[in-house]
Amino acid sequence: MRKLIQGFSFVLLVSSCAVTAPEIRGGESFNIEQIEGNKVNLNVGANIYNGNWFGIRVKPSNLDLFLNDDFLGTVRLDKKVKLKRKSETAIDANLTATLENGAMGKAMRSALGGGLNVRMKGRVKAGVFIFSKKIDFDETKKIDASELRP
Repeated sequence: MRKLIQGFSFVLLVSSCAVTAPEIRGGESFNIEQIEGNKVNLNVGANIYNGNWFGIRVKPSNLDLFLNDDFLGTVRLDKKVKLKRKSETAIDANLTATLENGAMGKAMRSALGGGLNVRMKGRVKAGVFIFSKKIDFDETKKIDASELRP
């Protein structure tokens, strides 16, 4: 009976904890791996700081993709990513972008203008042990069009 009460107390403690959103702290890289029709495979790298007192697993999630405030489609994290507690982790994540019809044309026209504002927005599913929570994610990165070489 004592073990049951301890287990229940642990579940209440962990489930009531607030999960703070991890911060992107530089080291960003962005590579286009493959383009097939409306699907684009990307490889993204960054240094991410997890300020929580526990490790987090970011689970496959969908985000909306915008280029210079124009909606292009959705981006999906292909595999879960582990972030260590109270530390900065260099991640290398594979993403799959599913673009809307005409999105490649919009992207090419925007790329001719020079600088691009790439924005990903949505809710990312993060988990600890068996508990998960959705965290709001909204990041914008300004990139040079010359970086977009497949």
